[in-house]
Amino acid sequence: MEENIVALLIPISAIVLGIALAFWSVYWKHQRKRLQYQERQLMIEKGMVPPPELPEDNRRMIGRTPEDCLRRGTVLLFLGIGLAVGTAVLANFMDDREFVGLIALAAAIVGFIGLGNLVFYFIARRKPEDTARTL
Repeated sequence: MEENIVALLIPISAIVLGIALAFWSVYWKHQRKRLQYQERQLMIEKGMVPPPELPEDNRRMIGRTPEDCLRRGTVLLFLGIGLAVGTAVLANFMDDREFVGLIALAAAIVGFIGLGNLVFYFIARRKPEDTARTL
């Protein structure tokens, strides 16, 4: 009987805590934005010129240049190759073909994501500097 209760409490608590974390994140983002607006308002009331507003989220712009895609693509491609080599080695020592197949699938996914980043780099670097843009 107690095992059934514990089995039900685990997913329920995970869902409730996930929703609570999402609301907490939204609340703190709203508070930060409200404080920024209050600061700007006070500066205007005192006759100061407030600095221009910052972009919505500076973290989005990090790692979006073609050179960053080259670095990320190279790392992911070689990680995929490493996982593929590890899969080949594990296939000789393990009898569990399903597990080895999952690792092989992960290697293919990681490798193709890296290959996609490298293709993006080679396409983006051909553009002239004034028309090349970051994502």
